[in-house]
Amino acid sequence: MAESEVIFVNPFAVPDSQQGWRGLHLSGNSRRKWYTVLDNEFILVTALVVRPGEISIRHYHETGELNISYMGENRPVIRWNPPGVFHGGPPAAPEVADLDRRVQDTLAKAKTTDPVISELLSSILQRQVDIEHQLEALTRTAPHLRVAIDVLFPPFKTIIDDPAYPEKKTVIGQWYD
Repeated sequence: MAESEVIFVNPFAVPDSQQGWRGLHLSGNSRRKWYTVLDNEFILVTALVVRPGEISIRHYHETGELNISYMGENRPVIRWNPPGVFHGGPPAAPEVADLDRRVQDTLAKAKTTDPVISELLSSILQRQVDIEHQLEALTRTAPHLRVAIDVLFPPFKTIIDDPAYPEKKTVIGQWYD
């Protein structure tokens, strides 16, 4: 490729037809600004600017997606989302209610058979909860602006299947929302 064929794109300078918002009509914090950086028969590259607290919409790509995110200065994260694997959207809720019910049932049984074991088990479980809270606090990142580069491959098909949408949606090409 000759140097004159190299493409340089400032995503913030692309025409209005190559940029927009996703998730504007959804309740909650699903809004994100997107820019089409490169779109041809071989590749579709989208730059997304994600403000603190914004979440994506649950979706997957038929041919997979290479995602390069910048989580603050000098903190790139490169992720491959394989074909057909959901990503984005709010995190799935763990089965906390069922686990809590089972723990409470076990503690109740232990209390009737051996109060000492019941007290010890209760103490261990509380320490586990405290450790999980501490770990979550230590690993939580400070709120910041995030830039994500999504790279898609032909046929550029995205399937949106998120509880916020009234029905499953299929998009070919750039995801206009």
